[in-house]
Amino acid sequence: LKELNEASILHNLRIRFEADEIYTSVGTILVSVNPFKLLNIYTTEILQQYRNKGYRNLPPHVYGTADAAYGQLTRYGKSQSCIVSGESGAGKTEATKIFLQFIAEVSSQASNPTKSDGNVDEKTGNEKVSLQEQILKANPLMEAFGNAKTLRNNNSSRFGKWIEIKFNTQKGTVI
Repeated sequence: LKELNEASILHNLRIRFEADEIYTSVGTILVSVNPFKLLNIYTTEILQQYRNKGYRNLPPHVYGTADAAYGQLTRYGKSQSCIVSGESGAGKTEATKIFLQFIAEVSSQASNPTKSDGNVDEKTGNEKVSLQEQILKANPLMEAFGNAKTLRNNNSSRFGKWIEIKFNTQKGTVI
């Protein structure tokens, strides 16, 4: 953009939205517009593109933001924060899930580069659930507390959430 003002940003977001390009970078901020439809932009292949090529070499995406945070964490050992903000129905919960999915996947790859099938607990006979899967499964539980139906959203949160994940920065894995 030649000029960075509210009108030019909104115009750019509208053009990108109409082209199903729901992510736009404004400096270090990733702006996301809820498409209110399913887009095929969260595949394993796309996740791997961001993991392999890095966020600077690809279009803006929540995977790119997650990759940048993960890279700063593992390369430099710097704690990272990501703030997800927006109005009711804006897609904050979905963005958080997608961000966590990326972190869980790359952390899982770092801890177990060759996935093995048949990962069964010998005591219970049940399939072992990885720490990464447990993190992803915890989000709906958090959502269950304090949510209510609103005019814009059937499952609107009544509170802010704080999600903190501890990492082994040398290995790039969730502790």
